[in-house]
Amino acid sequence: MLLVKRKIIKNLAVKCTLTALMAFPLGGCAADEDLNNQAPAAISAEAPVTTEGEQAATAETTAVELPVQDPVVVAQTRDALLAALPAGVTLKFMPELSSVYTTSEMKSLWEDEKVQKLFEQQLAEMALAGIQPQFGQWAKLLTQPEITGIARDAVLSDALLGYMHFVEGVKTNGNRWLYNKGSYKIAAPSAEMIVQWQQAVKNGNADKFIQSLAPQNTFYSKMHDSLKPLVEDVQPWPQMTLAKQSLRPGNSHKDVPVLRDILTRSGLIKGDGEATSHNATAEGETSAPKKKVSLVYSGELVDGVKRFQQMYGMETDGVIGNTTREALNMAPQTRAAILALNIQRLRLLPNSMEHGIFVNIPDYSLAYYVNSELILESRVIVGSVKRKTPLMSSALNNVVVNPPWNVPVKLIREDLVPKAKRDAEYLKRGGYTVYSGWGKGATVVDPSTIDWSAGGNYRLQQAPGRGNALGRFKFNMPNDDAIYLHDTPNHRLFDKNMRALSSGCIRVNKASELANILLNEVGWDDNKIQNTLKRGSTTYTNIREEIPVQLYYMTSWVSNSGTPEFRTDIYGYDSAAQEGIKELPQVEKLLR
Repeated sequence: MLLVKRKIIKNLAVKCTLTALMAFPLGGCAADEDLNNQAPAAISAEAPVTTEGEQAATAETTAVELPVQDPVVVAQTRDALLAALPAGVTLKFMPELSSVYTTSEMKSLWEDEKVQKLFEQQLAEMALAGIQPQFGQWAKLLTQPEITGIARDAVLSDALLGYMHFVEGVKTNGNRWLYNKGSYKIAAPSAEMIVQWQQAVKNGNADKFIQSLAPQNTFYSKMHDSLKPLVEDVQPWPQMTLAKQSLRPGNSHKDVPVLRDILTRSGLIKGDGEATSHNATAEGETSAPKKKVSLVYSGELVDGVKRFQQMYGMETDGVIGNTTREALNMAPQTRAAILALNIQRLRLLPNSMEHGIFVNIPDYSLAYYVNSELILESRVIVGSVKRKTPLMSSALNNVVVNPPWNVPVKLIREDLVPKAKRDAEYLKRGGYTVYSGWGKGATVVDPSTIDWSAGGNYRLQQAPGRGNALGRFKFNMPNDDAIYLHDTPNHRLFDKNMRALSSGCIRVNKASELANILLNEVGWDDNKIQNTLKRGSTTYTNIREEIPVQLYYMTSWVSNSGTPEFRTDIYGYDSAAQEGIKELPQVEKLLR
């Protein structure tokens, strides 16, 4: 190894910003009343609408104390790093690493093997998530036995710089990076964060620094622990054939032995030797009679399928339709990649659900926590594939009793106008008032006199009442997408398993219970609530204090019992996981 002598420049120190360092020569929504019974369209992989800015991931140019380095010495360090690397191996952040290893006098920054392991496991999660292929390349390099000594040290440092860049920017840009395949562009982290790492190494706190980079959410530990068994299951996964007819309890089918294999390997039923009895017997046992394999779908198999359906948020009826069949066919490696992607999505959530309203879009669920206590759970209906519910953080600030519905322009054009063209009385029957425009001076127009084919900038408002698309309660929260929570007149839809049916807003099954909780807190008793509902007049009431609201998208997590759960990727945001599966060989080695 080429030894680099560090030149000390006495009495020279400057406050250097990131800009100076890099200049160094080396380096809308609304409820839609009649769309309720339409099935969701084909899954799309569009990116979610986000209310957060898409700022560059680098931190603001914060002044940090950095020693002035001799360009000649930095160049010598660069040459030493290049000489240490095997042919064909390059470092993505050579300018930054030349400076870092000049400071360390080419000494190892990863002497503690426990610190190495901590980081390698986080790197494995990133590689498996499929967010950026560069993480997989680093994982591959770190599993190559010929990369040792300072070369491996430098590859670890290179990977860490890329990882720190992701961690720095994910809070701001995560709604884009984690839900739009290929949108994350890797770059160097801020100079400030590099200095924090160097200082941690110098002070012997590298382990704490690496731990601080992992998701801090309370779900992380269980999700991390669940990855390893999924990744290690590398045997070919049994596949049930797709069929036009559902497999129901009591039916016979040639796929039943395959189903038994799947349920046994998933830990949902106990293996009794029958699971593999339809395969060839082992050598030396060819003369033994084969145990007859039952083709009847019944008993423990039905119970196992019901448990599986519960893990996937499906209706637990034991009926194996194509949705259940596709989920059963999903190999453990695919589940691992989806779980790894959702591990990174934890970074967008509070560390724990202590206070606020949390809506998990693909789970169709709402949870309201107060002081870490679960106050209310409810089923919800979310935006359809064509009209996705956006990911966002906001704060609920008031409740509207007997709300009117001001129909968004898009829904007027796409939904109501076509119906008005076919039926001149449709708008009147639905309780809609048509206004000549959107200004204060707009006048009421008789809809039967309008030639809808001629266009026009009409405003439509549906009066409060039983048929109102928002139901009896609306819960406002400021945001740029006009998204809110609300009741609905059609609660039968909550019995459906797939509930991506709205135009983007969140319909809450237990809207009345949520309204009662919030209104009681500001002095409304049940009599006042009921009398206000009977009068039918629209009443706006501010709540006692704003309640944080998080609309998030998690398709996998680990339950309190330690079982990984999965949900249908209704908006097609998990496509990056397919890229992560390609990194399984090196991921499995790093997770050992």
